[in-house]
Formats: sequence, C-alpha cells, structure tokens
Amino acid sequence: MVKNRSIATCLAMVLFAAPAWAQAQFPPQVPSGSAAARVAPPAESLSSPSAAARFWDIGYELAHAENISGPEADQGIILLTAAKSLNTQLAGAEPLLLKLATRSADKNYSDPVIFWLQKYVNESADRAVVSDAIRYLLSRANSREERRIMLERVANSVKDRNLAVNSELATALGLVMLEKGDMDRAKFYLVQAYNNNKYNRTAFAKLLELTPDEIGPANHLEHLRLVVRENPLDLKEALRFAGYAEQLQLYDIAAPSYQYCAELFRYLYPSEQLPAHIYLPWASSCYNSQRGLATCVQIAENMRSVQRFDILLEALAGRAALKLGKSQDAQRMLQQAGQKAQELYQSADTQPPAAAPDALNVESVRPVTAKQLAWFYCFADLNPTQALDWANKAYSAEPNSPSATALLAYALSINNQLEWAKPLLAVCEQSQVADMVQAKIQLAAGNRPNTIQAIQSAIAKDPGSLAAEKARDWLRQLGSQYAPPADTKALAAFLAERLGNAYAPQFVAPDKMMDVRFSLRGTDFSYGNELEGVIAVVNKGVEPLIVTENSLFQGNIRVAARVSGNLTRDIPNLLSDTIRTELSVPPGRSLACTRRLSTGELRNLLLTCPQAALDIQFTLYLDPVVTETGQISNRLVDLKPVTISLKRPAVPVTGDYVRSRFNVLASSQESQKVLTSRLFAGLLKEQNFLALNGTLYPFQYADWLPGQLRLAFTSPSGLLLGGSQTDWAVKINAMADLLNYPLDQELAGVVAKNLSHPLWPVRLMAVYLLAKSSVGDFAGVLDWVAKNDTDDLVRSMAQSLQSASAAGLMLRGPAPLPAPPLPATLR
Repeated sequence: MVKNRSIATCLAMVLFAAPAWAQAQFPPQVPSGSAAARVAPPAESLSSPSAAARFWDIGYELAHAENISGPEADQGIILLTAAKSLNTQLAGAEPLLLKLATRSADKNYSDPVIFWLQKYVNESADRAVVSDAIRYLLSRANSREERRIMLERVANSVKDRNLAVNSELATALGLVMLEKGDMDRAKFYLVQAYNNNKYNRTAFAKLLELTPDEIGPANHLEHLRLVVRENPLDLKEALRFAGYAEQLQLYDIAAPSYQYCAELFRYLYPSEQLPAHIYLPWASSCYNSQRGLATCVQIAENMRSVQRFDILLEALAGRAALKLGKSQDAQRMLQQAGQKAQELYQSADTQPPAAAPDALNVESVRPVTAKQLAWFYCFADLNPTQALDWANKAYSAEPNSPSATALLAYALSINNQLEWAKPLLAVCEQSQVADMVQAKIQLAAGNRPNTIQAIQSAIAKDPGSLAAEKARDWLRQLGSQYAPPADTKALAAFLAERLGNAYAPQFVAPDKMMDVRFSLRGTDFSYGNELEGVIAVVNKGVEPLIVTENSLFQGNIRVAARVSGNLTRDIPNLLSDTIRTELSVPPGRSLACTRRLSTGELRNLLLTCPQAALDIQFTLYLDPVVTETGQISNRLVDLKPVTISLKRPAVPVTGDYVRSRFNVLASSQESQKVLTSRLFAGLLKEQNFLALNGTLYPFQYADWLPGQLRLAFTSPSGLLLGGSQTDWAVKINAMADLLNYPLDQELAGVVAKNLSHPLWPVRLMAVYLLAKSSVGDFAGVLDWVAKNDTDDLVRSMAQSLQSASAAGLMLRGPAPLPAPPLPATLR
C-alpha cells in the first residue's frame, strides 16, 4: 500500500501512472500530517465576492440547463451554497437553489427548500418558482398529516409577504383538510385562499362545491368577471359571465358582455359566421336592457345583410322596433319574418337540409319548425288563428313533445277555447308556456292568488323571453309585479364598487392590450462581459393585466440566438423561463425582468472564441408554441416576436498585449489577474477549438503563444499556484475559467495541488474542475476526498461527482490536439 503521500501526489499517480499502476490500491486516507488533512478555517471567516460570483455562475448555468441529472442538480446546490457562504449579500441564489432542488430526483431537500422559501418569498418573488417548490414538498411527504405539517411550516415562515403565495399555500392546506374529512378547516383555508387571490380558480371552485348557498350571486358574478379579465380571449368563460348576468336579469351588463363575446368570436374565427348561441342571447339581453333596443334591431339587420335568417331573432327585432315607437317598421319586419319562415318551412319538406358551411356548424338559414311558427304567432306577431293553425301542425308532428303540447294549449287559450286546453295541460310537463295556460285557467275560475302565483312561476322560468314579457303585462293588469330573486340594483352596485364602472368587458385585440419591449443592458459587449437582456411587457389596456398559468400572457418566455460573422450558429432555445413576479400589472405599468443572454451554448461559444468577431441576433418569444410547420411563434399571433442585435468585437491580440497581460500576474490587483485568467483561458480554448475544427476565421498566433498562456497557469507564480495566501479567490477564478477545457497531465497536476490548499473554496473548485475536465481515472481521488476532506461542502461535492461517475454522467473532454500549422503573426 502506498503511504505518506500527499493527496496531490496521489492524484498525479491516479491520472498519469503507467497502465501497470492500475492494479495498485489507493490509500484509504492521508496521514494526519498531510496538507489536505489540516483543518481549514471555518467557512464563516471567509469572504470573497469574486469567488462567490464564480460559484454562482456555474450554479446558474446548471439551474438553467435544459437537461441535467440528479447529481448535477446536487452539484449546483453545493456551488450556490458555497457562493452564499462567501458572500452573504449575494442576490439571486435562492430561486436557483429552489429550481435545482426540484430537479434532484434522489435526494430529499425538503428542509432546505423550506429554508430557501423563507429567504426568497417576498412581494416580487416569482410564483412559478414557488409553485414548483410547493409541489416538490408535497411530493416528498408520505401522508396527509406530513403534507399538512409541511405546508403549515412554509405558510408560517412566509406569512403576509406575498398574498398570491399565501393563497396557494392556503389552497393546498384546504385540499389536504378535504382529504382528511375536516370540512370546517377546509372551508376556512379555502376562504382565506380566495380572499388573498381573487384569481384563484381552484379555491373558488371548491368553495362553490362545498358551500354553494354561501357564495351568493354577487361573489359568483365577480368571480366570473375576473376570470374574463384574467384571460380576455377565453370565449367559453366570457359566455359564462354574460350568461350568468342574463340569468340574474342584469341585462344592462349582459348585453355589452354578449357584444364582447360576438367581437371576440369574430376575432378568433374571422372566416366563420356568428353562431346563434351568441347572437340570440345578445339580442334578447339588448331587448330587455334600458338602452339596447336599437342594438337589437341592428343585430337582425346585420344577419340579414349576410343572407341569414332566424325567426327567433326577427321576432325580437320586430318587438324592439315596436318599443322604439316604430310601429310601421315593426309591423313590416314581423310580417316579412312570418312569410319568410313559412316559405322556409314549406321548402324544407321538398329539399334536403343544406350542409353546414363551416366547421362550427353554423347554418346560414336556421331550419324553421312548426313549433317556432306557433310560438311566433303566440308571442311575437300575435295572431290567434295562425297560432292555432301552426300549433296543431306542431302537435300533429310531435304528439309526445311537451313544448308542442303546451303551445297548442296556449293557442287554444288565446282563441277562447280553455275547455279544450285543460286536457292538454293535464298531461303536459311544467314549462313557462304551460304555467301561462294555468294562469288563464285560474283567472277564468276567479282565483286571483293562484293566477298571480302561476304567472310568477312562468316569468321565473325564462324572465327575458317574449312570453315572460306578456306574463308581466298580465301581472300589471292584476295590480301586481314581478320581483327578481336577486336585487339587480344592488348586484350592479356591488360589481361597480369592486371592479369600477367598466364592469362589462370591452373587447380589445391583444396587440392593443400589450406591448413587448426587449433591449440590451449596457453598451460594452467586448470579450468576457456578460450580455443581459431587459424584457418588459407593458399593459396598454384599460384593465389590469393578470399573469397566471391561465391568463392572456402566462409569463413564459423563450429567447433564440442566431450568430453570424466569423462563426455561424443557430441556437433556437438559448433561454426558456417563466416570469410571474407580478400577479396584476396595472394599466400603463409593465412586468419587467432582466435575464442573462450570455448563457448555455452561446456562453461557451463566446468564451471559447475571443478572436472571433460576432454578430448576434436575439429573438424573444412570449408563451412560445410550435406551429404546424415546426416554427416557433408567440401563442398570441398578434404579438410578434421581438428581435435585437449586437456586435461582439474580436479581441485585438498582439504580442505586446499578451505580454502586458502576463506581467499583470506579478501585481497585487485581484481584478486584473481575474481578467487575465479569463482571457488566457479563452485563448487556450480557442486554440483547441480551431485545432479540432480547422481554421474557421482569421486569428493571431505565434509559436511561443501556447507556452506563454500555459505558463500563466502552471508556473509557481502563476494563476493556479502563485500569489500570497490572500490570492485564493484568483485561484478559484482561474480554475473556473478552465472548465470545459480538456486538461492534460501537466495542467491537471497543477490543479491537483490545490486539493491540498488549506481553504475549502479552493479545494471545492479544484475537485469539481478535475472531475469535469481531466483525463484519466479519478475515482480513487474522489473516494479519498469524499471520506477525508475537512469541509462538508467539499465532501458532498466529491460524493455527488462519484454518483455522476457511477451513472456514466461525468463529462470529460478529449485531450487537446496540437495546434495546426499557422503563420506566426505575433511579435
């Protein structure tokens, strides 16, 4: 067994021994006198913003990588923990830690996640990150009681910092209580959840399910209106709001709301005809509203102008014209409607029904039935003779139809044949028309209370119908009136108080609601500088812009990059992220964020090719989707992707410049040494890149250059070994710069010496770099570090790297090839 060797010496043996060495045993531990076994200073005594930033950089890249393994997520967590230890003021670590923890399949990070949530959650915390963390915690709990305890811990730790987060936690607690059968506590949490976030659909749906009588029409109406605000393009939800307002007889709200639905339909389906389930309730609501009669007439005129006919719509329009005092126009409209309907009815017997002209099954001319004609002459264009004739035809065609039976009974009643109507009523199901017949029978018998009761019942079944209008006239004649079940004035006042006077939605196209701005931060895009993009989504509308997983803009962004100039590269998914730092963006304000653009594949390219002059075009997509042709586009097609460009200049490499940078290593300026390290590592990577890929662009080279660059790292006074004890942050930066560069024996041996450094951050970066970038068998060294290093983070990193290696996930680059023969242009 090998004894009395330092860990650096052992590493050299592991990496570079002859094949016969492979049979040797690595020492289980290093004697206590070795450098690596000495106790490092406590982590809290170390501080370096520069070193912390490099650990943070690596952690950031891992957190935003498209595909990472569990061990890689663990490594990112270790590196970010190190960064926070070295700089307690470092911002932005907690969301990265949370992202990485939720991507680690093997380890249970429940307690750290709760701690990080406590540190992270404030009023501007990204709810997407928090939601993923909460789901992660719930997935790690083994029972309902564990889920309850865990959720309460989180809720207590972030209390009152972010109402939307509080709402999500309360919802989760409410659902857990439902599973436990504790209805009272479930309702308590769900009410709390909805009060904290009125856009919490899950909480409201559960409350409606548990306590439908306690919600009340006012709260229900407000919720439906907020759902429309949340996603103004959701036609189904807009129809639900309009329909509920109509049901509550809030016709002054229902009418403009149905108009909104009509305009939205035309926006979504510009080539389709407006369907009856939109235009009929729209016309009916206009007919019953205070100022909508003219609109009702106009709707019918619009339908006629495109050769469409609907007897129900014509009936409403004719009656609206009559209310407007246009009796001649009304008579003409109703007469023409009746004639047209009869012609269509007659032609239906001799011609097959026409196929629907569009995918939505909207017919240009809706089929006319005998029942509709009977209804028309009963309630729209009153004609008892015609009504009885068509009612008989309807009943003959459908003798078992309750509606046909009721219409025949009503037609008999208005023809003063109540005795014939009574037998029909006896076998007829209750309906609005049947109740009206019953009212006539009770009135004929002199029973006024029962008459009023029957009329009230008839109106309540469909208060906005023409039949209900007739029934109201009867009530007035009897000295009574109909009272809606809900106070419509109070409901309208409640909605105005909660949502302002514009409580009915007004349609605005998405490009008029939102504006997208994408710009670059700063003007210096030279080598080594970070590229940052500023993204702002501006609310141009008159209502708040809501950002949730169901909203118009759901907070998802994607940035693609296209590189041209000395090199060409397409990176279709440079960055994908979700931004939900605001729940509600007021009109005129914006949802803004800054995102690193020098990331991922582009970052490697920029750092690897310092002498390449590059033109870079960035394209921003909001809520990206893949089109039928395989292209990326915005989900909201009216909002076009935004493109910005920049020029990254080549580094002007000269012999004097390289030598001057080399001479900086003798100075005491940490920042200058760090800049030199990044440049020299980049030039080394560039030589290797061009050796592998050929001469892709003009660059400066000299025979002495590789040796000079390597000397900056390998010499006793260089970046990896030199400097005073206070230069440990420079070593960390230098090792970080060498990531993604395949270390040969010499460089690996120099890096290995830092495994014996007395300070844990240096050892941490050394073991990470060697495991990721060196050649040879590194398992023995990892095993030793995992068991014997004095620092928890270093040991944890070695253990994670062991797991990655065992799973075949260790990334190793090939040994650098010799540079191709190039002219020595440097002096």
